[in-house]
Amino acid sequence: MQIRSHHLPSLLLAVFSGLGILSTFSGGMFMLLSGVLALARPALFPNSAASPGNDILLASGLFLCGTLLIPSGYYSLRRLTLELRGLEGKPIQPASIRPIRFWQVIVILALWAVAILLGGWLGNTFKVSWLVTPLFYMLAIVLPVLTLLWIGLGGLPLGSHQRVWGTFGIGLLAGPGLATIAEFMIYLGLAVLGIVFLLAHPEWTGTFTRIQAQVSTARDLDTVLTILAPYLMNPFLILLAFVVMSGLVPLIEELLKPVAVWLLAGRLRTPVEGFALGALSGAGFALVEGLVAGSSAGEGWVALVVARTGGSLMHILATGLMGWGIASAWQERRILRLVGSYMLSVSIHGLWNGITVTIVFGALRVFLAGSGSDALGVFLGTAGMVVLAILFMLTLISLVLINRKLRPVPLVLVPTPPDNGSSESCHNVI
Repeated sequence: MQIRSHHLPSLLLAVFSGLGILSTFSGGMFMLLSGVLALARPALFPNSAASPGNDILLASGLFLCGTLLIPSGYYSLRRLTLELRGLEGKPIQPASIRPIRFWQVIVILALWAVAILLGGWLGNTFKVSWLVTPLFYMLAIVLPVLTLLWIGLGGLPLGSHQRVWGTFGIGLLAGPGLATIAEFMIYLGLAVLGIVFLLAHPEWTGTFTRIQAQVSTARDLDTVLTILAPYLMNPFLILLAFVVMSGLVPLIEELLKPVAVWLLAGRLRTPVEGFALGALSGAGFALVEGLVAGSSAGEGWVALVVARTGGSLMHILATGLMGWGIASAWQERRILRLVGSYMLSVSIHGLWNGITVTIVFGALRVFLAGSGSDALGVFLGTAGMVVLAILFMLTLISLVLINRKLRPVPLVLVPTPPDNGSSESCHNVI
């Protein structure tokens, strides 16, 4: 029996999930073997600046991503099996998530704090704790994403389990993949412009060659920063960083992160479903970003993981808004709502990245000052973190309020008095 055209998405999703599982597990196995070999025989990698712990943590992240793709493949194959057996009309139980309770948030936060503290402590003794450190690394990254997604999706209509897991899986792999390719093209264009600049100003060629030689022999991050920081303080490069990180990157990512919602736009029934699926896509994107960024074992890991929580919140809300706009445009022909939601998502993302660039700029000034003091650098770093904390709270409140606004109004059964001795009856009140 041939697969009917209306089940072609299930077939494509099953293939996508299978290839994703194969690639993530293969990559994870390669990174795991590389890390374990570097731990056991460090003499085999004398020129490697990367820590073996980074490879092992990244391997565990890849294994986790592959595992999270399994439900998508399972539900897709189940749908195809039902069709082949002639049971495609069988009712499918929709997925649902109850609204999160306050005590559940407290419990998850407590587990998250324990995972961060143990992960940071074990990361400093990775050579003897490499078997257990990946567990706390994954918990420290996953728990905030899970909690924020639960806050955003609790009580909302989600559609079938296949749609939920398929959307999350596409957001996990396709979203970051497409965004990486698009951003690589931007960086490639900047590199070409840099080469053109060097050809037009040959006096800078010697400086560039000297910097490249110094960086290639650097053994740690502090040395690299010492070499690059004076050049990174150039006003033109600072402006370029703001343009790229606060402008071009948000424009690209907010367009590509909800790739699953774009594909399902014609099948969505309401904008609420678009928001829910957009939030799922954003959560997948945030999880991959967090796993990659958090795979650096060493000093600063705890601060990095905590900071990634804000980034995860930003991705979930911004992509949820994009999904809402996409569904509104397709189902209600409200194109301006799509344009507005896109601009709002880009603005949230751009503001978040801009504040982060400001904090990094301030930290570099303090780093360059060494034992001295840099009042401007301290102010920029401190003010940036305060503003980022305020933005985090506003974003979290917005996510909670949007979730409550979009929840369907429950039907309440109100009993009516018996009429002429008849049995008691009820009617629905919305």
